[in-house]
Amino acid sequence: MVTFLYILSGIIQSLLVLAAIYYLYISSFSLIRFRHSNNSSKENSFAIVVAAHNEKEVIGDLIESLKELDYPKDKYDIFIVADNCTDNTGEIAKEMEVNVIRRNDTEKRGKGYALEYAFNHIMSLEKKYDFFTVFDADNLVKPDFLRCMNNKLNEGYEAVQGYLDSKNPYDSMQTFSYSLWYWLNNRCSQLARNNLKYGARLGGTGFAVSVSLIKEYGWGATCLAEDAEFTLKLALNDIKVGWAHDAVIYDEKPLGVETSWHQRTRWVQGLNDVSKRYILPLFKKAIKEKKVLPLHMIMNFWGDSLHSASLIYMLAVRILLFFFAGGIVTYLWAPLAMRILLDAVLILSFLVFMAVLYEDKKLSVKILTNFIGFIVWMLSWIPIGINAVVKKNTNQWFHTPHKSNKK
Repeated sequence: MVTFLYILSGIIQSLLVLAAIYYLYISSFSLIRFRHSNNSSKENSFAIVVAAHNEKEVIGDLIESLKELDYPKDKYDIFIVADNCTDNTGEIAKEMEVNVIRRNDTEKRGKGYALEYAFNHIMSLEKKYDFFTVFDADNLVKPDFLRCMNNKLNEGYEAVQGYLDSKNPYDSMQTFSYSLWYWLNNRCSQLARNNLKYGARLGGTGFAVSVSLIKEYGWGATCLAEDAEFTLKLALNDIKVGWAHDAVIYDEKPLGVETSWHQRTRWVQGLNDVSKRYILPLFKKAIKEKKVLPLHMIMNFWGDSLHSASLIYMLAVRILLFFFAGGIVTYLWAPLAMRILLDAVLILSFLVFMAVLYEDKKLSVKILTNFIGFIVWMLSWIPIGINAVVKKNTNQWFHTPHKSNKK
């Protein structure tokens, strides 16, 4: 029995160490900012689209933020999609003199359907735009967002994701854990993959996509993870998503455990749905066309959890060995050479994380004092993943309430 457990442990550890090494390689390219030349001074026009369902608490702050963008006012218009609203979200937007698109469809619920409806409506208007830019109702936007996004789009990208920052990083352990995860992902995955020219991924908000792209391929991303769905749709058509590290938006993170549970379950359900439809086509594309980029895109979406699992696993076992060294724990853990390799990967990954947080001015004592809570939050993805699989046939859109009025 012990021999069987040892072999099984070795197989699991081998997979985890390969994932950890792969992500260490990726994240190492986040340590510097590669500057790409852009000689174009074109000022593109933008239709800013906000899907809002019962967002009266925060919609006004977002509109104020958008009106203060440092970009020619005749080059962008704001469209608020009052999606199945039972409050006065639409009335607030109307009073603030922005465009309001009202949508009432209780059968097709969710952000993906709202965006599709809005895109089709805007494309039918007499005024034409170069790009759609998408935000959530709880966002706040840095004044230079559109200018930074415009610069990146002028490099030739048809879809670009901005930097997803946090509105309320230290309001609770939940908000801190969300924020730290996004800070690390922004740099160690998104920026790193952009530097390597592998392509970034859309993050649901703070992104721009060309109108011509929507006209050619359609939006069609209406599952519970519409951002993942559209990113992979682009990947199948050899279209890379760019990353604009300086185009910053601030997103409200859920305060409570229950709200976070519902939100993350919805994310996992959506990603599972997307996985069924895109993993195999991407893999076949990589083999048939002899391309590695589709494989990198698979790892971009589905390898994140494996990477997190590998680091948590290594950390947890090292803690166990510290307190209960010897005997069965040491035997099942790994041979000495494997332990040394895993410890080296763990330490180097931690140093990279600290370096990029320092570079982005996110490193603080609060990160170290709240780190154990972050580990617990990461471990909570395990029961959330199980719950998502159990409820795979009840994929139901869940509205995340927003109340933060931070400026």
